[in-house]
Amino acid sequence: MSIDMSKVASGVVYGASAGTVANSILTRYSPDEWSAIGIIGGLVIAALGLVVTAFFKWRDHKALKRALETKGYAAALNFNKE
Repeated sequence: MSIDMSKVASGVVYGASAGTVANSILTRYSPDEWSAIGIIGGLVIAALGLVVTAFFKWRDHKALKRALETKGYAAALNFNKE
């Protein structure tokens, strides 16, 4: 098993450049700015989670309604309407 030094050198160069980029991104903002970024990011992720959950609940409800209609349980669909 021989070691190809060009592949090792490429890995070292890529790792060093990735570290430099990460360092420049992390030191660009102050800790207070990172806190604000974290809060805003958390709110965005929570809103996306709410939208995705609502979509899948709507899709499941629509599938259940269609299944009940095909089975002939139309009376079960009108339990809210009095």
